[in-house]
Amino acid sequence: MVSKDMIFSKKTKIQQVYPRSSESFVGDPMPYFNGEEFMIYYLEDLRDDQIGFHPFSLMTTTDFLTYTDYGEVIPFVNDHKNQELALGTGSIIIDSDGLYHAFYTGHNGSLSPKEAIMHATSKDGVKWDKKPDHTFFASEQYEADDFRDPYVFYEETTEEYWMLITARQNETGVIAKYTSTDLKSWEDKGVLFSNDFGNDSNLECPSLVFFEGKWYLAFSDQWDQRVVHYRVADDVNGPFVKPANIDHWDSSGFYAGRLETDGEKLYMVGWIPTKEQHHDKQHYNWAGNLAVHELVAKDDRLLPTLPESVENQINTIAFTDQVVPEGQTIVFDGSDETVLYSGQIILDEQTKKWAFQFNSNGNPSNLNIVFDTGRNAVSYYNRSLDLVEKYDPQTEMPFDFGDRSQVSIKLVLENDIVVLYLNDEVVLSNRMYQANASNWSILAIDGNIKIDS
Repeated sequence: MVSKDMIFSKKTKIQQVYPRSSESFVGDPMPYFNGEEFMIYYLEDLRDDQIGFHPFSLMTTTDFLTYTDYGEVIPFVNDHKNQELALGTGSIIIDSDGLYHAFYTGHNGSLSPKEAIMHATSKDGVKWDKKPDHTFFASEQYEADDFRDPYVFYEETTEEYWMLITARQNETGVIAKYTSTDLKSWEDKGVLFSNDFGNDSNLECPSLVFFEGKWYLAFSDQWDQRVVHYRVADDVNGPFVKPANIDHWDSSGFYAGRLETDGEKLYMVGWIPTKEQHHDKQHYNWAGNLAVHELVAKDDRLLPTLPESVENQINTIAFTDQVVPEGQTIVFDGSDETVLYSGQIILDEQTKKWAFQFNSNGNPSNLNIVFDTGRNAVSYYNRSLDLVEKYDPQTEMPFDFGDRSQVSIKLVLENDIVVLYLNDEVVLSNRMYQANASNWSILAIDGNIKIDS
C-alpha cells in the first residue's frame, strides 16, 4: 500500500475562470470550504497508458479565478487486482480535532463487488494516509456493483456524521444514507431519496447543503438528460421536492456538480467536458475544465449566476445601444484574454429568434447558440443555421421568454469555453474549439433585435 506521505505535490499557479492542469483534465470536483479557502479536490483524468486511473488531485482558491494546483494528492494503485485500481468521487471533511478525512470510491471493474467506500486522513489536506481497514461495501439491500460517490457532512441535530452514497435498489437509482459517530464505522440507515424521474437512472455525485433556511439536495442523472438536478426540503430528512418550473441550472455541457457554501454564498462546482478527438462536430466525453456557478436563493429556487468575485475581476465589455435588423449581424472581435460580454436584449412583438454565432471570420458559422421565443428555449447547435432543423441541439436549456420586455446576457469567453448566463436564471455551458480567440457575432434571424448595455 502506498502512503500519501511518499508523494509530494508541486504547486502551480493558474489564473483562469475555467482552470485545468496543463497536461490533464478535471473530472468530478469535490469542493470543501475549510474556513479560509475552497479546497477543490477532483478526479484527475490523465489520459495516459496506465491501467489505473483517476487519482485525487487538488486545486485551492479564494475567488474562483486564481487557483493553486497541487496536482495529485491521493494516488490510485496501478495493479489490476487492487480495489483502488481507479479512484471514484468522494468528499472531504474536517473533524472537531482539525483532522482532514477523505472518503472516496475504490473502483475495479474486474472485481466483485466492483466498488467500495474507502477512507484516508490528513493533517493538512495535502499529504494523506490511507486507512484500508475502514473500507466497506454495499449493504445487502443495495446492488453491490453500484455503490459510490460518498458525500459526508456533520448533521448537528442528530450529532452524527452522515454519508450519502449513490446506490441502486429495486432496479433504480437511490441515494443511500449511512451514519457514524467516529468517521470509522458506518451504519446503513436506508434510502434518503429515490429516483423520481420515471426512469431507472443512477443519481451520481450527491450533495446536501443547508442554505438560507432550506436544505438543497443536488445530484446528476447518469443517463437520460445527464445534467445536475436539485430538490428542496425544510428538513434534512426531506421530503425533497422538485422546484417549480425547472430542476436544473445548466445543460449537459456541465456535469457532476457538487454544492458547497462558505456560509454566506452558495456555489455549484462541476466540469465542462472536452469532446471526442477535440473536434466541434463530436460528442462530449468525460472530464474537461473546472466550472463554478454561484447560486442565489429565491422563492425556494436556486438561480445561477457568474460568481461575484469573478465578475468583479475579469475584463468586461458592455453591449452598446444599437439595433440589428432582421437578417443582419454585428461582429465582435476575438480575444486571447478571458472576456465577459454583458448587456440586454430588448424584445418586442416582432422579435422571434436570434443567434450568437462563433468563429464568425467571414464564413458561415458551425457554432450557433439560438434563442427561440416560439420554442421557449436557448439551444447550442454545432451545425450551420441552415442545418439546425435537421439535427437535435447538442445542448439546450428551457427559458420562458413569455411577456418579457428584455433579457439580460452574461457571456463568458475563455479559450475554447463559452458560457452563457441568461437573465441569471439558466446557464448554457459549452466547449467550442473554433471559438478560441475568434470573432463572434449576433445575428437577427426573425425580427429585429435591439441590444443595450
